[in-house]
Amino acid sequence: MDIIISASNALSKWMQLTLPRLPSPDGKRIGTQPLSTGFAQVAWQCHVQEHGNKRRLRYHTVIAVEAYSRYAILLPFTQPPTQVELENVLLERWGNEALQLALDSGAINDDELPLMADCFATQACHTRWVNNTDLSINGHIADAGQWLKQTLAHEGMEYLDDNHCYGLGMHINQLNKTVGGQRGKAFRPMIRLLDDALFRFGAGLAAATHPDN
Repeated sequence: MDIIISASNALSKWMQLTLPRLPSPDGKRIGTQPLSTGFAQVAWQCHVQEHGNKRRLRYHTVIAVEAYSRYAILLPFTQPPTQVELENVLLERWGNEALQLALDSGAINDDELPLMADCFATQACHTRWVNNTDLSINGHIADAGQWLKQTLAHEGMEYLDDNHCYGLGMHINQLNKTVGGQRGKAFRPMIRLLDDALFRFGAGLAAATHPDN
């Protein structure tokens, strides 16, 4: 399975990364190519949001949104991580949250959880980083960023720790989303992520077919 981590210009600059661009078949939309998740690939669009008192320590939250489900994961940092650190944290959160959704939904039971966790952990993966911003996913990142900004202001806080980021992410991922404008069919990211995880790691437990089918 290929994993694409697409870093925005802001994230690339913050982490001091020099990354390749996604190839453009027609020579257009360079740096803004669309991302897709499919049978053998999962793509994440990632961006960083800075916050905190401008006169004191600045904090950063990386917002990662998966291409198919539009599922958002918020990752707090006080300093730029390395590529390996961000990659490991993102994939760990993806696995943990997908497994928790599978268990909470009743799709798997306590006895099946270790089997699904083992399948996730042993999946052969090849990760590729690119400097790119999928504009359709960027709208969902902006929405998550606005939720973060409003939560910080409401709570009178300068940053959210891991637990608060997880809680805010759960709230965001339960909200109805659309792709392709107002005419798009509404869906909930957490349901899509659960279906995809069951397909990939649930050994036939998925209740619905994969979007490629």
